[in-house]
Amino acid sequence: MVIGRKSHVTPSPVHTAPDSNSIRIRPGNTTSIETPAHKIARSALPPEDYRAMQKSSDTDVRITGLPLAENASIRSVVMSLENYRLRLPSRLPAADIWGIRRFKGREFVDVAPGEIVQVRLDISSGQYRATLASEQFASGPRLVLDRRTMIWGAEQLSILPEVGNVMSSRPDLDPSGPKPSIEKNVPPGPGKLYEGRDDIFERRASQTVKIVARGLKQFTPSDSASLRAELSATRLIFSDANHGIAMNYVEAAGIFQGYFGEHHALVKERLTDCLSRGEALSKEYQGPWGLDKFVGVEFDQDRRAWMYSMDFHGRFFISLNHLQAGDFAAVLGHEMLHTNRVNRFTSVGPGALDFFYLDARMGKALDRPVPVYDIAEQGVSEIIMQGGLTLAYLDGFTSDHSSFTTGVRDSLGLPGRLEVRTAVDLFNAHSAVRTWMAANNADSIIYAAKSLQALHRGRTADSQLLSSLLNN
Repeated sequence: MVIGRKSHVTPSPVHTAPDSNSIRIRPGNTTSIETPAHKIARSALPPEDYRAMQKSSDTDVRITGLPLAENASIRSVVMSLENYRLRLPSRLPAADIWGIRRFKGREFVDVAPGEIVQVRLDISSGQYRATLASEQFASGPRLVLDRRTMIWGAEQLSILPEVGNVMSSRPDLDPSGPKPSIEKNVPPGPGKLYEGRDDIFERRASQTVKIVARGLKQFTPSDSASLRAELSATRLIFSDANHGIAMNYVEAAGIFQGYFGEHHALVKERLTDCLSRGEALSKEYQGPWGLDKFVGVEFDQDRRAWMYSMDFHGRFFISLNHLQAGDFAAVLGHEMLHTNRVNRFTSVGPGALDFFYLDARMGKALDRPVPVYDIAEQGVSEIIMQGGLTLAYLDGFTSDHSSFTTGVRDSLGLPGRLEVRTAVDLFNAHSAVRTWMAANNADSIIYAAKSLQALHRGRTADSQLLSSLLNN
C-alpha cells in the first residue's frame, strides 16, 4: 500500500473474497520473534531519590582514585582507563536505565564492580568518553555499554575485527575485516556504533531481503535526505494532532468517533498519550542516537517499512524501492507507535499493535458503503467501528489473523483460541471491543493523528485568513 493524503476515495474493483495469498503493500508491519535476545531492564531512579540527591552537598560523596594494583581480569577490561578509574562511593546515586550515574551535573559509569569513571558525551561521535574532573574536554577512550552486565568498557581499535557491530567509515582501521558494499558512500570521519549487527532480527530480515545500509550515513545521499524529510513530517503529524486536541475543536468529536467508535471518550486519554509519545520519539529518531536505527533493504515487494516489536534497538527496516514513492511520514509514525523501550532513548513508545489495517482500496470488501473523507482511511475506519468488518477485508492484507483473534479474545477475557470468523462476529457485535482494539491499533492512531492534523491546519489557515482580512 502506498500511503498518501487523498482528497477522495478512488473507485476500485469490487472485492468479494480476496485471495488470502495475494500480496499487498501494507502501511507497516510489526513482527515479533519468539526467542528475542535477553535484555536487562533497570528502573530509573525514583523522584524522591533525585530530590534527596539535589539537597546533598558535594562533601556527601567523596570520590577517590584506585591504586594501580589489580587482578588480571579487571585489567583486561579497563586497561586503557588506568588514569580515570575511581572507587565507587557508597552514596553515589544508582545508575539509570542507560547505565549512567548522575550527581551534581557530573556523569559516571561503572567499569567494573565497585569501580567507576567520570564521562562526558563526545558530540562528534555521539559516544561517551572517559574524562578527568579537571578537564574541560574529555581526553579518555570512548566507552561502550554491555547491556547484559550494565558495565562499560573502553572501545579498543585492536579488537574491532572481533566486535562485529562497529560500522567504521575508515577501512584503514580494519583492513582485513569485511566491508559492507555500501560503505564506499560513507564520508571519512569517526565511525558510528551500529548496535545489533548480525543479531537475530537482522538474520530474520535477511531471510527474505538484502540489507544494504546500516544507519543513515550508509544510505545514499538522496535516500538519506528523503528519510530525514519524512521524519520531520512525522513529527509534524504528531505535533499538529496534539495541538488539534488541545484546541478542542467541535469537529474533533467526529474524528474520534470515526476512528475509535461510540466509546471514544473512554480512550481519549490513551490517544493523547500515544500522540505525545509519538512526537517525543520522532524527535529522538532525528537526534544523534536515532541515526543508526534505520536499516535499508534493497527491495521488498510487500512492505514499505517494518520493525520487530522485541528489538530493543528500535530499528526500522526501510524498503528502499518504496522510499521515493512519497508520504513516508505516516509509515514512520505507524512504526514508531509499535515501539516500547528503545535503548539510548529517553522516550518510551506506546507499544501499539497491528490488529487490522486501514486501506481505502479495500473498502469494497466491507459490508457497507464507505463514506468519503479527505483522509480516506477515516471512512474505512468509520465502517469498521460501526461493526462492518468482514473476513474478506482482513484476508486482503494477510492470511495470519492471530493478532486480531488474540485481541478479541483478550478484550473479552475468553479462554483458549478463537476461530477467525468467530472473532470477526464478536468484534462486530461488541462496540467496547472495537473501541479498545482501535485505541491500541497503530493504523487507527496514526490516521486519527493525520485527520486531526488536517483539521488543525485547516482551522489555523481559516483563522489567519480572517485575521488578514480584518487587518486590511
